[in-house]
Amino acid sequence: STPIINHPELAIIGVNKIATRPVWDGKSQFVPRKMMNLSSSFDHRVIDGWDAATFIQRLRMLLETPALIFMED
Repeated sequence: STPIINHPELAIIGVNKIATRPVWDGKSQFVPRKMMNLSSSFDHRVIDGWDAATFIQRLRMLLETPALIFMED
């Protein structure tokens, strides 16, 4: 689902439930892995699409590798 932006919000992130899904291990089999989808909406009158995409990519990286939070400059 896509979250709806309400005035005066400029952006919103929707967090979906965690589900176990099969993921290819790159060798010979599928292994179960817990995964979660994020949905986002941005007011493009204020936030440029490039900046929004950069933010979402960074958020994904930090959620997938939380130790990076402590390694920031």
